[in-house]
Amino acid sequence: MNSLDILGYCKRLEAVGIPREQAEVHAQVLAEVMAQVATKDDLAGLKVWVELYVKEQIQSLKADMLKWLVTISVAQASLLLAALRYLPH
Repeated sequence: MNSLDILGYCKRLEAVGIPREQAEVHAQVLAEVMAQVATKDDLAGLKVWVELYVKEQIQSLKADMLKWLVTISVAQASLLLAALRYLPH
């Protein structure tokens, strides 16, 4: 979780001449934004999820490719046998 010293941030803005109300709003908005920023733990969890998803997709693609390979091999063998059958002996 990201931490932000809102009071210190607000005082620093006031020190350079920003009115207190604007400094408070700016600090609140920044705190809201910081709450939505991803942390290292968030990214690590996402990385694990992506790796599992990609692994699953690769396994699915391998199975699909094997099905197509078998289907094409059977079709090719059938065409070859049909061609040999109808050739003159």
